Amino acid sequence: MPDTLDSIRDRLLAAQRIVLTTHIRPDGDALGSEIALGRWLRGMGKAVYCLNADPEPKPLRWLMDEQPKKLVRVYDPGALSHAELIAEADLRVVVDTNAEHRMGDVGRAFRAAADAGKPVLLLDHHPDAETWFTEAHTDTGSAATGEIIYDLIAGHDPSGIDRAIATALYVAIMTDTGSFRFGATTPRTHAIISDLLARGDFRPEPIHIALYDGKTHSALRLLGLALGTIRTHYGGRLASMTISQETLRASGADFEETEGLVQYPLSLEGVVSAVIFLETLNGIKISFRSKGDCPINKWAGRFGGGGHPNASGAYVTGKTLEHVRKEVLDAAPPHVAAPPEDLADADDNGELSDEQRQLLMAFQGKLS
Repeated sequence: MPDTLDSIRDRLLAAQRIVLTTHIRPDGDALGSEIALGRWLRGMGKAVYCLNADPEPKPLRWLMDEQPKKLVRVYDPGALSHAELIAEADLRVVVDTNAEHRMGDVGRAFRAAADAGKPVLLLDHHPDAETWFTEAHTDTGSAATGEIIYDLIAGHDPSGIDRAIATALYVAIMTDTGSFRFGATTPRTHAIISDLLARGDFRPEPIHIALYDGKTHSALRLLGLALGTIRTHYGGRLASMTISQETLRASGADFEETEGLVQYPLSLEGVVSAVIFLETLNGIKISFRSKGDCPINKWAGRFGGGGHPNASGAYVTGKTLEHVRKEVLDAAPPHVAAPPEDLADADDNGELSDEQRQLLMAFQGKLS
């Protein structure tokens, strides 16, 4: 039985018409992986198109500007040409997400194709993939889907990684590792980055500036207002931040300018997990983050979401911001509190403060 990545590569090389997609509100790993794969396949003579439910965020527009015209398009469910691209493709490929609802309208079209017996492939690094894909390569040990796309291309011919592909993969891996500071970053990650820098012959600094140093005045006003909402919970192990529609209006910021704000509560001393509540026009977007050995993906899963152990998300509709906030925070203890045996040992040694002792009493028997 061949390795799934080898098998998927063989399928891609045998196909002529391929459509790629990724998750809603695409980030650097989603777009970088998609672009790198798409450009490589086009270089192999394939007809390749990327159809995404949402446009790129503002910090990544420079990357889009460097791509061939119509390589990446925003999917229009009412457009006959888009429906034909999906229906008539030899292969449909999903990168950086593994659930139908995370692809928006494109997900429904891809799922319909799969149900009709047409092949839909998956390349991803998130756990718990849905089972409707024709063939899936999921590597949760990869720090980013960009690492998987690198392996797929380099496994065929490393010289196929030109400057444009190397740049896209650098963006994918750099953004999804938090500029190489997240726990998923490995020696292999740095080895891949080293090879991309050598093959692409580009400088990281302009990319970092384009991604992170283009803040608007409204984004900084939003940051100031958001910092004022930070609260700590459960003995300081959890921190939260809340951004309502009123806060967005007061700052004048766009919703996409909330990206990355969750890192501020997570940076507090003693905090091991952080959650940010973002009120949209249709529901509440929740982002969960944590440090080290504090998995929060099951916490997100309790609200219909999921993701990585240290970075997950969920989206709740039909409830108010305060209702969702209370539900999520009330559900936090099993996921963010220290194990009771550790707290008990500390109590026996006289190492607990009165506040920590009260926390132990509150959690006793409630943690799994």
